[in-house]
Amino acid sequence: MELWSLQHIKTLIPAILVMLLLGAILRLTIGKKSEKIRMIPLKIIGVLLVLLEIGKQALSLQRGYDLYHLPFHYCSIYIFALPVIAFYQGKYKNTVREVGSALTAALFLIMLIYPSLIYSGANIEEFFQDYFSMHTVVFHNLVMLAWVLMVALDIPEFGKAAIKPLVLFLGGFCVISATMAQLLQTNFANFYSCNIPPLENLRISLQGVLGYGFTQFLYVIIVSAVTVGFSLLFYGIGRLPRQLLNKMRSANKVS
Repeated sequence: MELWSLQHIKTLIPAILVMLLLGAILRLTIGKKSEKIRMIPLKIIGVLLVLLEIGKQALSLQRGYDLYHLPFHYCSIYIFALPVIAFYQGKYKNTVREVGSALTAALFLIMLIYPSLIYSGANIEEFFQDYFSMHTVVFHNLVMLAWVLMVALDIPEFGKAAIKPLVLFLGGFCVISATMAQLLQTNFANFYSCNIPPLENLRISLQGVLGYGFTQFLYVIIVSAVTVGFSLLFYGIGRLPRQLLNKMRSANKVS
């Protein structure tokens, strides 16, 4: 089980450094501007994600559609969530942004720990030869950048944690994704089989003891719990930088 490939070390670390630098620059230049100005970078990212996905779906149709390209993966959430975060201005915008902050923080932290789970070294090597490989690398890096910018530009404004909406949102996603995974026998969000070899071997071995149906039901429940639980954990971790920035701001005001 390779957490980091050599290709990830060569490309992801520099990319993260660039993201942090860009976040620092934007905080210094537009961090105190109006919300309308501060939202522009996120609007650009939201539009880019949609355009990338349109290209992916069109190419898949052209080549003979692959069911794996349907947007029922965990990361497919960002195709819909980030444009909503960027453009929604209604009553619940801060709650929507808090949920979005949790989701983007989760991906950022997973990429720090286990980037090979998200995309492979082969995807990086094929970046300039294959659209799908380019898509997965650019897509996930844009989502990581979105979280950096949300922290840097105080989006959302730091306030009450949106734990209940996050749990409800992820619970709904798990129901839809897990159902489609079983119906189409396609591994959306790891709900049909596990990408981690030791755990997949365990799932298969349990089928002989518990039967396929019960094992699969139990597996889906566990994956759902892990999906929600880890997102909540990463949300808590992801709020720490904003807490630190707020403390620094308060200290500057006092001094």
